[in-house]
Amino acid sequence: MSIVEDDPDAVDRVLAPRPDAPRAPRRRRWARLVLVVAGLLVVALAAGAVALWRAAPEVGHLGDPFSTIPAAERPSVDAAAGTAQNILLIGSDSRANGDGSDEDGPDGSAGVPAGQEADWTRGGQRSDALAVLHLSADGRSAAMVSIPRDSWVPVPGYGTTKINAAFAYGGAPLAVRTVEQLTGVRIDHVVAIDFSGFARVTDALGGVRICVPQAVSDHLGTVAAGCQVMDGQQALTYVRQRKTLPGGDFDRERRQQNWVRSVIAGATDRDLLSDPVKLTAVVRELAASVRTDDALGEPQLLSLALDHRDLRTDDVAFLQAPLASPATGREGSQSVVYLDPAAGAELWTAVKADDLAAWEAAHPDAGLGDSVR
Repeated sequence: MSIVEDDPDAVDRVLAPRPDAPRAPRRRRWARLVLVVAGLLVVALAAGAVALWRAAPEVGHLGDPFSTIPAAERPSVDAAAGTAQNILLIGSDSRANGDGSDEDGPDGSAGVPAGQEADWTRGGQRSDALAVLHLSADGRSAAMVSIPRDSWVPVPGYGTTKINAAFAYGGAPLAVRTVEQLTGVRIDHVVAIDFSGFARVTDALGGVRICVPQAVSDHLGTVAAGCQVMDGQQALTYVRQRKTLPGGDFDRERRQQNWVRSVIAGATDRDLLSDPVKLTAVVRELAASVRTDDALGEPQLLSLALDHRDLRTDDVAFLQAPLASPATGREGSQSVVYLDPAAGAELWTAVKADDLAAWEAAHPDAGLGDSVR
């Protein structure tokens, strides 16, 4: 039985502001809900799916990625963090070549074929993007910390290699072990996201506004200069381009974050409840594009939605794991990315302690800027 059937007031509590929050007009309250729907992925899906639970399909599941990880290996939970949550996001691309190679396929992707995250086979799939989504205990802030896919890190049982190989070698469990060992942050949940599906979310929203400082062309297509409303396919080209960007993968990573930010902005600009057909389409596409670990079921999704219902666009920080200098190099025949251990430890300690506000204040230029190449 659905949690909504068990508790008919659940949706009202998702939509209602906190008792201590300023009273907002109806449109603003729904805009906050849609912000969560568009930007925080799992929390968003919770809020949207609860609101339209009869129409939305169930979210897919990845199994239990934590059951095979030795308890002694896992980081402790910082008491100061309270109920803060850390979710490992594994980005994939349904147009991936799927051969487990380091090189991109002819379409520029190198990810996990959509729908196959739970049917992982060793060596067959690599994650195209990794990030830790931190949800604060007070429900008023969130941060997405991206980890470059070519980061040269220790992978338990396989020596030092690219971090995206962890998923290829051991699926979600090894990806969790690798990220926990790298960061010292305990991962609470895992979510796999299909970028192609997120493009369909973009279309369901009627496109999103993205500003591009200069035109970029490659075998994937041309992204024109200027501020423009991109449909899903145009946005996919925008986030897939890499080799012709000055910063390569670093710029592509920023573009991925900028796309998510633009979806958030686009969603908060629209009163989706005035168009139930569009809202249903957005929720359906989100549900089809996201897979969660088994422990992140409907009750947990609803709880996250309740806890973060007051988030606004400016409350979401987009960060990157600190890079060494030089940031790139070669290990044998591979081009790799080197992370800065000291600077990284400072950032991850702040994440673990749920104290990112202090870290951001000390690093004002660390977030995603207004201009993204």
